[in-house]
Amino acid sequence: MVPAVAVPSGTAAAARSAFAVHAMNEPHAATQSRNWSGYVKPGSGFTSAVGSFRVPTLLTAYPGYSSTWVGIGGASSADRYLIQTGIEADVVGGRASYYAWWEVITPTNAAPEVRFTTVPVKPGDSVTAKVAKGSSGYWTMTFVNNTTRKSAYKTVAFSGPAKSAEWIEEDTDVNGYISTAPDWQYVLFTGCAVNNVNPGLVSSEAVNIVSAPGVLGGLLGQGPIQEDVTSNPTSTKNSFSVKWLATGRRSRA
Repeated sequence: MVPAVAVPSGTAAAARSAFAVHAMNEPHAATQSRNWSGYVKPGSGFTSAVGSFRVPTLLTAYPGYSSTWVGIGGASSADRYLIQTGIEADVVGGRASYYAWWEVITPTNAAPEVRFTTVPVKPGDSVTAKVAKGSSGYWTMTFVNNTTRKSAYKTVAFSGPAKSAEWIEEDTDVNGYISTAPDWQYVLFTGCAVNNVNPGLVSSEAVNIVSAPGVLGGLLGQGPIQEDVTSNPTSTKNSFSVKWLATGRRSRA
């Protein structure tokens, strides 16, 4: 179950020309979100989450910002803290770009993503993203490009309640607006784990992105658009896929 979340967005100075944050926006229903798809594992006391995937190959017919990541927190109104790492895959001006990043969000700071500049990524690369709690309230976000054998990490103080673990394909929140989805085609998450054990994913924890209804002539006139579909977990309960369906609709976060 994925309750509504009220998270600040798009209000601080950007570290890059497009201010990108990755908080969850209010869902239409338990299995729908305006910007997250994938799996959200509810619980408590999470101390680590990890997953692997291949960097998607973007088709350039539709512009937009997208991200694929692993994280802990941020999936309920009672948990407005989120720690995460993954990749960005964007189409701007007909050109695709890709990079790795980390990000921490708190109730008072919707900080933009920060790039891992020493670990380039390209379509087809196998990557692993992990967040893990260490000692004295510090957590580490680790990103590994398995194809190039390059890696990077960032350790920060983090005091979130850690009530969810996530493996997410996202429409990135850019400058206070949820982006349309570029055509990232298909993403397969494998080797997912929480607290160093199999997460035992179940289909009720799956989420799909459904765009907010549109407006025509100042009136609500266009229905929501389902942008992707998340599969059931595999028989091992630690892998799943997300398939792109439509570019969706840009909307205020």
